[in-house]
Amino acid sequence: MFDKVFIIAEAGSNHNGDLDTAIEIVHRAWESGADAVKFQDFTLLSLFSPKDYEQTLGLEGRSWQRSVELLSVKPEWHGPLARAAHEAGIHYFSTPFSPEAANSLEDFVPFYKIASGDITYVSLLERVARKGKGVFLSTGASRMDEIERAVGILNEHDLPFVCVMHCIMIYPPPDETLHLNFIDTLKKRFNQPIGFSDHSLDTEAALIAVAKGACAVEKHFTLDRTQKGADHKNSLDPEGFRGFTQRIRRCERMLGDLNRPIGEREGRERIYARRGIYAWEDLKKGEKLTPEKVRFLRPKLGAGAEDFGSLKNRRLDTDVTKGTSLDQSMFT
Repeated sequence: MFDKVFIIAEAGSNHNGDLDTAIEIVHRAWESGADAVKFQDFTLLSLFSPKDYEQTLGLEGRSWQRSVELLSVKPEWHGPLARAAHEAGIHYFSTPFSPEAANSLEDFVPFYKIASGDITYVSLLERVARKGKGVFLSTGASRMDEIERAVGILNEHDLPFVCVMHCIMIYPPPDETLHLNFIDTLKKRFNQPIGFSDHSLDTEAALIAVAKGACAVEKHFTLDRTQKGADHKNSLDPEGFRGFTQRIRRCERMLGDLNRPIGEREGRERIYARRGIYAWEDLKKGEKLTPEKVRFLRPKLGAGAEDFGSLKNRRLDTDVTKGTSLDQSMFT
């Protein structure tokens, strides 16, 4: 699965409460080059204590509650969305925000996502782990001990994979808060795939993450960035996401192999750029080769400059005219 960077289009709640829009997001994500499209499964009462949430955030009125109810993915959507994704050739999955949501998704998704805010929600982690599917685990605003505990819970089950996603829980995060070097820390700490959940507005952070070895990248996706709602303006539209995926694939091509091969074209450049050993005067058969009698020049047609140590003071087996490229066969 991670033989190339796994690119996730995070649809979130950008469907605006409309199934047809959600299905269109699936198709447009596929057209834009994503490997998977992800939604979020929550309800008002499974995610919030409304009164305390309002007091903590200083919210006035209950319009936010109506928005949450509108933007919830309905359980009856899973079948149509999963079929649309299958027909398009893209993976469909979701973030369950409750054990009940994990149950309703089970028959429709090949893997799950755990949101950063739920990395300490032990009963949800355990419920998801018991499903036996792969898990993408976001780590925004999490200490290392919290990440270790969540990974440990998931690793108690024989899951296909647990991909630990570096994430900054700011929308959008300033450059100095991204801490992309933490990807190296996660790679050293965990023997599992490491990814990056990117909330920045452009694509540079994700490309750096890929260059640092992230094997999965998640980016918010919308049909139209000008729509109302915070997620829309923090997302890429289909054209922007297409450019995003193309840049990641180009980055992969640039990164290449761990053991750098020398291809045919570069191999020819070795001939033109490396130095051969050339006679700097006419030389006679039986004459010893000494440094003052040669020059090291391009191209390398016979013996190379690196071979002079083995040829020095050896006797020629033939006459050689000035300017001739020397090779091993000319020496006794």
